[in-house]
Amino acid sequence: MTGALLVFWVIVALCTIEAGAFFALARFDPKNRGALWFSWAFAAAAVSFLGEIVLTTGFYPGPTRMVIALAMVAMFVLVAYGLAIRYRVDLHLGGGWAIVTASALLYWLILDLPREDFVRQLLYQLPYALLSLLSLSVIWRATSKTAFDWLFIWLFLALAAHFLAKPFLALWVGGVGASAAGFSGTVYAGLSTASGAVLLLILATGGLALMLSDTAGRLIQKAERDAETGLLNRVGFTTHAERRALALAQTETSERTDLTLTLIALNLPAPQRTAIPPIKALAALIGDYVPRDALVGRMADRDFAVLSPRTNLMAARQAAESLRVAAIESLSEPDRPITLSIGITEREKGEVYADMLARGLWALDEAEKAGGNCVRLAASSSFGVSTIRQG
Repeated sequence: MTGALLVFWVIVALCTIEAGAFFALARFDPKNRGALWFSWAFAAAAVSFLGEIVLTTGFYPGPTRMVIALAMVAMFVLVAYGLAIRYRVDLHLGGGWAIVTASALLYWLILDLPREDFVRQLLYQLPYALLSLLSLSVIWRATSKTAFDWLFIWLFLALAAHFLAKPFLALWVGGVGASAAGFSGTVYAGLSTASGAVLLLILATGGLALMLSDTAGRLIQKAERDAETGLLNRVGFTTHAERRALALAQTETSERTDLTLTLIALNLPAPQRTAIPPIKALAALIGDYVPRDALVGRMADRDFAVLSPRTNLMAARQAAESLRVAAIESLSEPDRPITLSIGITEREKGEVYADMLARGLWALDEAEKAGGNCVRLAASSSFGVSTIRQG
């Protein structure tokens, strides 16, 4: 067994494993539709390299060469569509079929040309290079890019260069072999398949890491959300609120003027008789009266919290009063009036989220002690807050 043939078997095994991994991920997370396209892509790659093994036996060389070429074309088309789904970039489905059809026509015209012909070799590699650039363009058109996305851009650029360099590599090392069956025994075959295997493995590993991170992000987001309202739950709200308060604490020595942060604590009193509290409606209403970048969470059955950046105490109070009035007008029923008790605090220098929460809940308790259906502001931390709401 030649070195190139051994590499072919290794690549087939790796592509099959990667296809199975992407398929399993797609079944586990149906929203990760890009993973399913990647699964088909690496299944097509496995077919292509399996064809290379079959070709060494001399079995129907003409059809086998077409299968090898078109399966690899299909692999790159499927990768491009998988990336388009993942990056939310529009890529018309008919374009893929057009590329496959055009490639089939090209290969039908050139595969019977002399194997050593430089133009034939260049035309053979051209669709792969162009399809690598197609995937690159998909990521390039994405609205925002992370370091990982830039790594993919450079990878597809390397793939395009790899395919365009192959004809020159063949000239340098002595050709591609006099026959298809003898290809695996050439120096070119060893260098070409080894370099291609490395790039393909990087693509597969990077793609799997990308899809896994998307699924992990969705799982984390789901764990942080309240199932009934879709708002952050207590754990999720606390996690993000602590991060925001800590970020402000780390920059408060600067001269920035946008470091204000307010916490609004809301309580919907227990329903009278057998009435069901309008939790979902209230959750939607809260979103209409707070800044778009505010954190909104359901802290308990009838308790909510809002953390608003760049909002001072007076602005938060105005929004809270408007919300309280709107809740009474839109959510009350003739025999079941709705009221809201609201406590507000503004972050003071040196405070973390736990400090804000203690003073915010103290203000909420003061609102409830006043009979409810009102807004109360927290006392300054210099007065000390000893009453902390439980539950």
